[in-house]
Amino acid sequence: MALQARIETDFVTAYKAKETVRVAVLRMLKTAIKNRQVELCRPLSDGEILDVIAKQVKQRRDSIDEFTKANR
Repeated sequence: MALQARIETDFVTAYKAKETVRVAVLRMLKTAIKNRQVELCRPLSDGEILDVIAKQVKQRRDSIDEFTKANR
């Protein structure tokens, strides 16, 4: 199963199970992947999707570090 299809099915499953945190994370990933596809004007390969996911993880970790440093 392609990675993007797997994310979509996991999103639907989480939505039906009312898992709000998982739905929010998967929605964020779907949006980031879609934005990248629009930038490149073509579908992404699984490797490119993994790069998008890694970038999103790094952004979130950096945000956590910054908020921790600011005592928030």
